[in-house]
Amino acid sequence: MTENNKSGRWTVLAGALIVQIILGTVYAFSVFVKPLETEFGWDRTTTQWAFSIALVTFAAVMIPAGRLQDKIGPRKVASIGGILLGLSFLLGSILVSESRPWSLYLTYGVIGGAGIGFAYVCPIAAAMKWFPDKKGLVTGLSVAGFGAGALFFAGPASTLLLPQGPGGEAMGLSQILLVALGITHGSGFGIGWKMFFILHGVTSAVAVLLGATLLRNPEPGWQPPGWEAKRIQNKAHGDTEWQEMLNTPLACMLWITFIFGATSGLMAIGQWKPLMGAIMNGQTFAPAWMGGFGRFMEPVGILAIFNAIGRIFWGKVSDLIDRPRAMMIMFLFQGMAFMLLVNINTPLAVFIASAWVGLNFGGIFALFPSATADYFGTKNIGMNYGWIFTAYGVAGILGPVVGGVLYDATQAYVIAFVFAGILCFIAAGCSVVIWSLARSRDNHATYGNEIAALQEIRHLQLLSESRAVPSAVNKECAT
Repeated sequence: MTENNKSGRWTVLAGALIVQIILGTVYAFSVFVKPLETEFGWDRTTTQWAFSIALVTFAAVMIPAGRLQDKIGPRKVASIGGILLGLSFLLGSILVSESRPWSLYLTYGVIGGAGIGFAYVCPIAAAMKWFPDKKGLVTGLSVAGFGAGALFFAGPASTLLLPQGPGGEAMGLSQILLVALGITHGSGFGIGWKMFFILHGVTSAVAVLLGATLLRNPEPGWQPPGWEAKRIQNKAHGDTEWQEMLNTPLACMLWITFIFGATSGLMAIGQWKPLMGAIMNGQTFAPAWMGGFGRFMEPVGILAIFNAIGRIFWGKVSDLIDRPRAMMIMFLFQGMAFMLLVNINTPLAVFIASAWVGLNFGGIFALFPSATADYFGTKNIGMNYGWIFTAYGVAGILGPVVGGVLYDATQAYVIAFVFAGILCFIAAGCSVVIWSLARSRDNHATYGNEIAALQEIRHLQLLSESRAVPSAVNKECAT
């Protein structure tokens, strides 16, 4: 590996993190829309539709975006995503009004969701091509930025939006830093949602475009020195086209497992703040001497931190023990966590539960793109993972809806968390099926390679014998 390539692949990873952190601000949605609810009198159902539409559009657009990324490279496609994301907020600042809630669905939901969909797959695909020897780890690092985006962004956003005056409700690491440094005392600057949309639109577009300039694919056939001897023998499968991939049981099981795992996580996370807030009853994990930093130590903040950590952790674990085993262990742990939630009643238990659930939920987004690359190659990873990722769009609808229905029917969170645990155990069982299918396919490929090798040896032997016969005949004639 040349020094240029060695440093170049880490530069690509840096660009991936920049892009993903900006895209991850989608999870700070409640910060965006609360001023709209206050000004226009919209209820939570009205604004939540914008978030759901954004998630569905995000998942759907990843398919054509992945295809385009495979053809023209990550830089241009990620740039398209950044422009669309910025445009969505700029248009929203002009179009959104009390009588036009649909304009929020169009701008933030459709255009913004499409921008995220275009840009999201590019850092993942580029990083995996540069790090075939560490696919799980670098995928985890890439998507950790997405998980951490809201964590860093919610604070500054709230600081800009909250009205001036004492007290504030902003949550996020950046906000706590501002409080601790004395720049703000929890109050805001009160710039208004329209000006905020303009600032955020411009900032998002510029940041994604800058990150995209660092993204590029390696030369065809490039690989790290010494990696060939360690790589999985998958020559019989090669780089699979999406049409062929969709016809395999392995892809179907990946998709189904993704739905079960993501639905359970989204179902629980949607109920996390009210349930854990009721248990905490105004308490905090942090001692008084932590001051402003203590505001960060809330259940949702802990979950967000470990969501990002889990993407890196499970990505690395999967590099060591393989993807299906990591999935099985992760989903078993998550199912156990959800089942135990029915008995937690102390701040310490809330802290452990928030960390545990966040760690395992984050791992989903590192394991499934890595598994897709393992089984179907990296050449078409953008398109292939785009199809697998549609499972998240399905989960984005099912999770919050099912969780809400169960809560409305029982007026309690217990049934929702038990149901989420059952879904995780089903996902763990599906992971065993994935492992079995992958092993069977590899064994079949190995057997096919061995047969081909034996046939080649036999062919060479026959050629050797056919050349030896005329020589023997000539000797007999000479005598």
